[in-house]
Amino acid sequence: MADAVQRVVGWLRRRGAARPFEALQIEVTSRCNIQCVMCPVTVLADRWPRRDMRWETFERIAAAFGHTDWIYLQGWGEPLLHRRIFDMIARAKAAGCRVGFTTNGTRLTRRTGERLLELGLDLLAVSIAGATAATHEAIRVGSDFARLTENLRQFVLLRAERRSAMPKVEVFFLMTRTNLAELPQAVELAAGLHADELVATNLDYVITPGLDEFRAYSSGPPAQALRKAMEDARTAAARVGLAFRPYPLESREMAVCDLNPLKILFVSADGRVSPCVYTSLAGQSEIPRFFDGRSLSVPAVHFGNVGERSLMEIWDRPEYRAFRRQFVDRLVGAKTMALSTARGKGAAEGETPAPEPCRTCPKLYGL
Repeated sequence: MADAVQRVVGWLRRRGAARPFEALQIEVTSRCNIQCVMCPVTVLADRWPRRDMRWETFERIAAAFGHTDWIYLQGWGEPLLHRRIFDMIARAKAAGCRVGFTTNGTRLTRRTGERLLELGLDLLAVSIAGATAATHEAIRVGSDFARLTENLRQFVLLRAERRSAMPKVEVFFLMTRTNLAELPQAVELAAGLHADELVATNLDYVITPGLDEFRAYSSGPPAQALRKAMEDARTAAARVGLAFRPYPLESREMAVCDLNPLKILFVSADGRVSPCVYTSLAGQSEIPRFFDGRSLSVPAVHFGNVGERSLMEIWDRPEYRAFRRQFVDRLVGAKTMALSTARGKGAAEGETPAPEPCRTCPKLYGL
């Protein structure tokens, strides 16, 4: 028994060394078939290039699949629009990766569901923006709420018929000021559809002042009505036995955001490599943002293109390492501060700032 345990421990250590990435997020397409009011595909439609990732580009990324645990096949577009999405899933699974993506659910047909189950997809997330058709369809324009929920219901039934525990099915509920009152109802909806979890997400990319008024979170404690909706959702989740993972409604600066650029990177549909999806928009050299009451234009962050050099070469470029080093220093500073506080000493001074493009991103503030 001891020898067997040692072999498993050794395998885990070797796998950890061989797979330094937590995930590679790959934008397989920048096209979408609906017009969500908050999405850059809609807001920037007059200058948004609609392109699918070429298979040759995907294969160049796939050369690095042995270095990561997860492949997430989604950026700013709808993954199920790519004609080779099933080939992409198969390629990643063959490399020993877990695979997932987020979808608007419009193309989640029975035939698609059968293929996803055959391929062993690990995670399927379906986005909603309300618990009623009127609310959802006002935000995710062009989506048919009844069809979406029926598609999801049929997929979960199909999964049960196949006696499969995978993929994990998550419902992503986008929280806004206009729909948060429906969050408890959305929890019950997700439970009724036999989803595995409901994740309540924030509007974490705000493009215009109008959309800034749309977000539910703030820099201070949330309004009473919003707090009540969250509390009622937690109560509903406990009652129906559904896993419920809400993002906070109050911002708090993090040493490193949950898209951890030390372990995750993003590749756009045209092959450009960036720290995350929020530092790269299709065809844009500047990223428009509205943050802290100001309209900003933040330079996009790209460290290379996989069409010109390998992904691992790009990861190891000095400028990319310097970018990541700022987050390493922030983590060290946060640990030092926590240790000083625990010992009754004053807080550490001179905290390392985040890279400039990240300072105006809601993800840095835990949202």
